[in-house]
Amino acid sequence: MIDFHSHILPNVDDGSKSYEETIQLLKEAKNAGFDKIISTSHYAQDCFEVPEYKRNGVIDELNEEENLPQIFLGSEIFLTFNILELLHEYKASTINKTNYILFELPLRHQFINLKTVLNKLKEENYRLILAHPERYSVVQKDFKFLYELQEMGVLFQSNYASILGVYGLSAKLTVKKMLKNHLVSFLGTDVHRANSIYPKVPLAIEKISKIISNEELEDLTTNNANKVLNNEDIN
Repeated sequence: MIDFHSHILPNVDDGSKSYEETIQLLKEAKNAGFDKIISTSHYAQDCFEVPEYKRNGVIDELNEEENLPQIFLGSEIFLTFNILELLHEYKASTINKTNYILFELPLRHQFINLKTVLNKLKEENYRLILAHPERYSVVQKDFKFLYELQEMGVLFQSNYASILGVYGLSAKLTVKKMLKNHLVSFLGTDVHRANSIYPKVPLAIEKISKIISNEELEDLTTNNANKVLNNEDIN
């Protein structure tokens, strides 16, 4: 399996606080069944701004550790009007140097002129993936908003723990509806701390497998992520 969303790099964002914690997270990921992890450290201006070359250096060091999942570069980019500048200057990162980007929105309010910004990214041939839509109040209140984004070509990544109610009842109900309507393309842990999400993954998969087919589950946990890493289209 491939973890599509993680905050495992040490001292980069609000995730892992040390190299030792990162190693523990990687061990937990392996035990949960992951052999690859996309590192999607937050990139948010005036908050989390570790540039790509520094994160790449940490990833290279971690990938020298033996018998642990392989890590790939990415970012979870807080959407901003100058996101193109951040990408062009290699501050925020695409996933594994492809043209796929993972972006996030404000949890509690709408992003003004969202479609204008997304269209600018599309004009630059970026392929768009929205992180954990089930957690946004705008989606919880207005589910058809997802279909509007889907029509623009946006793909959706949901969190494993959402199905367990970790982010509240509204997120749980929303992710169930997303799964039933085949709106999820990727699953990720969004892990920040050791002994938190990775031990819960098997139970999350058990519950998700009751909603979707085994074939679709394989796509969400592995196949689609592999296509992104290879810069291939998602059907």
